Amino acid sequence: MASGFKINKQVIRKMTRELEREFAKNPVRVPLQADASDVRLPAAMTINNYHGPVVTVTGDGAQLAWDNHDVTQGKTNVQQVATGYEEVADLVTRLLAGVATFKLDPQDQDELVEASETILHETVKDQPDRGVVRRGVTMLKGLLSPVASGISNAVTEETADMARDLITSLGAALPS
Repeated sequence: MASGFKINKQVIRKMTRELEREFAKNPVRVPLQADASDVRLPAAMTINNYHGPVVTVTGDGAQLAWDNHDVTQGKTNVQQVATGYEEVADLVTRLLAGVATFKLDPQDQDELVEASETILHETVKDQPDRGVVRRGVTMLKGLLSPVASGISNAVTEETADMARDLITSLGAALPS
């Protein structure tokens, strides 16, 4: 590059992106015709099982019950809650167990379950992120506030009191 000419890589990247966008809008189609007269493919590796269904199960602790009428399965997964987060974990666990009593909208109930699970996953870490737990608790309090104030559908005085108690307890349970 003795003449002082330098390649402008930024302009080349921009040109490449623009070309890619154009080809994405107007793809080039080239019809192909293959001559398969000399091609020898290996035998197919498909296994057909004609004598019954095949079930593939993956995952830790996966459980199956097949062709049974009265089955009870259980799974115990014990994890140690980090010091200082025991009360939060207890309250969130109790909230999850009784989530149906609050009669939330399905979307709000899904968000409540998701926020609760996020909090519980965080509290069993060696060093929980306080920000994640605090944001989750704030989300739970926000989702329970319509029930606590009595403006949610099918709210009874009992569920409103439960929601108010949970909101107060969750706020107080956060470690300093």
